[in-house]
Formats: sequence, C-alpha cells, structure tokens
Amino acid sequence: MQDDALEALISEQRLRTYDRLFNGDRVKALEYYQLNIKIAQSLYPLLLYAEVSLRNMIHRSCMVHFKTDQWFQFCQQEEQLTKWKLVKKRMSENFHEPSTDKIIAELTFGFWCSLLNKRNAKYFWKPLQHAFPNLAGSVKREKLALTINQVRKFRNRIFHYEPICNDLNILWINYLHIIQLLNWINPELANWLKSMDNFKSLYNKAETMRADFFVADASYPK
Repeated sequence: MQDDALEALISEQRLRTYDRLFNGDRVKALEYYQLNIKIAQSLYPLLLYAEVSLRNMIHRSCMVHFKTDQWFQFCQQEEQLTKWKLVKKRMSENFHEPSTDKIIAELTFGFWCSLLNKRNAKYFWKPLQHAFPNLAGSVKREKLALTINQVRKFRNRIFHYEPICNDLNILWINYLHIIQLLNWINPELANWLKSMDNFKSLYNKAETMRADFFVADASYPK
C-alpha cells in the first residue's frame, strides 16, 4: 500500500504521535507506525499465554485449596462476586447451566488481578502462591500484584491499538514484565515462547530507526 493511501485511512490525531517522534517527517512516521503494529503483533503469543496460563493456574490452585470449583464465593469484594454473577447470567442465556470452566474463560484479566489486592490477601494469598511454582520466596504479594497489573495495562494498550513504541525504555520494561510473569508460572513455557518470538529483532529495528533519525536530523530536539 502506498503511503498516501495508508495516510488517508489513519486519523490525523493518531499520526501526530508518530510525527512528533520524527520531527514532522511523515514518511518516517508512517514507517514507524507500521513497525509499531508489527511489534504489537509479535507480543500477542506472549500475552495470550500469560493471560490463559494465569487464569488456569489460579483456578486450579483455588479449587485445590478451597476444595470446590465455586471458590469465588470467598472473594471479599462485592465487585468480584458481581463480575462472576454477571458472566454466569450472560452465559446462561446461551447455556442451560454454564460449566465453571466456561465461566472462568470469560472472566477478565482485571478479575484475576483483583484477587491479589490487599483486601483479598487474607483468603487468597496462600492458594495463589501455588499458582506460581517458580515464584521466589522473597517476592512479596505487592511485587507480584504490581507486575501482573502492569502486564494487564500493557495488554490493554495493545488491544486498543495504542502506540507502544513512543518510549522504547518503557516498551522493554513491559516486555520483561511479561517474561517475568511467564517464568513465575512455568519457565519452560517462557523459554518456548521466547524461542519463537521476533520481538527483539523488531525492537532493535525501532532503536535503529530512532537513532538514525536523531543523527540525520540535527534539528531534532535532544
């Protein structure tokens, strides 16, 4: 697709983010816009497995600990109980009695993050530790909750098609958060995903584009 055709399909407001990175050079901005899409695409498998494995490990650990697949009843915040009930009600319109597994699959990333907050710690911290077999004993609940919440926020940025390459340092930190979460759950899974992802090569390309432009355009504000 030609740049002018692509430019006509993208909102001016969205392109301004990339224009600012390249001092108004629209050709470079469009190239970087496309690179941003490729980098986001490269992170999909990591985010997919991070979210799916997180919810499944938490669900299994809570079932064992509470000895029921209805462990959600121990949530201490009405917000979480409401989310569970709403999902069940919505699914009941399509299924006579949706299985717990079907309900679990429909709960949001935010629901799983909320189980790690301070209010739920009394009931859930013990079983949740078993959901992360490779979690070092020195890692506190606050650290785990912060990392998972950062992954959730980053995942939402990608899924809402927001720029993720305007600050490459933050992008790299977010990538490390995903890898850290996967390692806490299953190091073999983390290594398997890293072996086939092309994030680093695309990240290096983004670094090169930014660095080359800074050198070529001496007027760019340092």
